Amino acid sequence: MNIILLPFIAVVANAVYLTISKAFFKRYTRLTSREFNWLQFAGILFVLFLLVPFFGEWPISLSSTAIWSLFGVGALAILGNILYFWGIDHEKISDIEPFLLFTPLITILIASFFYSDERSWVIYLAAFLASVVLGWSHIKKHHLSFTWGIITILAFSVMYGFEAVLVKSLLYELSPIMLYLLRCLIVIVGLSLFSRPDLSIVKKHHLAPFGILGGLAVAAMITTYTAFHLLGLSQTIFIFILSPVLIYILSVIFLDDHWKTKNIIASIIITILVILVNLVK
Repeated sequence: MNIILLPFIAVVANAVYLTISKAFFKRYTRLTSREFNWLQFAGILFVLFLLVPFFGEWPISLSSTAIWSLFGVGALAILGNILYFWGIDHEKISDIEPFLLFTPLITILIASFFYSDERSWVIYLAAFLASVVLGWSHIKKHHLSFTWGIITILAFSVMYGFEAVLVKSLLYELSPIMLYLLRCLIVIVGLSLFSRPDLSIVKKHHLAPFGILGGLAVAAMITTYTAFHLLGLSQTIFIFILSPVLIYILSVIFLDDHWKTKNIIASIIITILVILVNLVK
């Protein structure tokens, strides 16, 4: 398979995952972001433990630097996921969709600071144009509209950027599936300690949907990690700018959000930018 397809697969899986997540929030109103976050990681681990015997291999040893980096990834993932799911629980996807674009933009800047091989003027220029389009698409009455839900999404973007930098360094010692498994184990332990869910409100009919979400999350993250290793952070993450576009389309179709002319225009421009960058690269 052509490796350039990996981030596109991740984009589709991530967009479907987020849309289903929001649909579950709307349907299972008793579940807060705490229960949802814990259950989705339980679903992810269930899927990973089914796959590891066939596609993974436990590491024999890790350097001390890798061990510390792994715990750094876990800590950033715990905080990032708490912020992320609190944000989508409190905002419409169509409202946070433009701000999800900040995740790839911030990650590209952070990655280029730590890795010289991630620097590319083509990606910088395209990212700048995409950020201008982002700002324009979300202006209401000549002012950018910020809420606490949107601010938490922006904070998540910063956490994701630093986590991606650590992930790239760990991929030299761990396979993508083993790295994701160890990350999720750390996260579910951390969530159990610091963001304890009320499992008494979880019912049997909640479990199957989280198995589906787990499968989508594994597909998205394993392809993402593999693309990080083979393509590099910047090119992979820039393709992720398509994710908010696809999320917006799915939220309008399945979640009764509304078409907005500015968002449609912004989505078209961003899609063209992604295509042009990949043609140049």
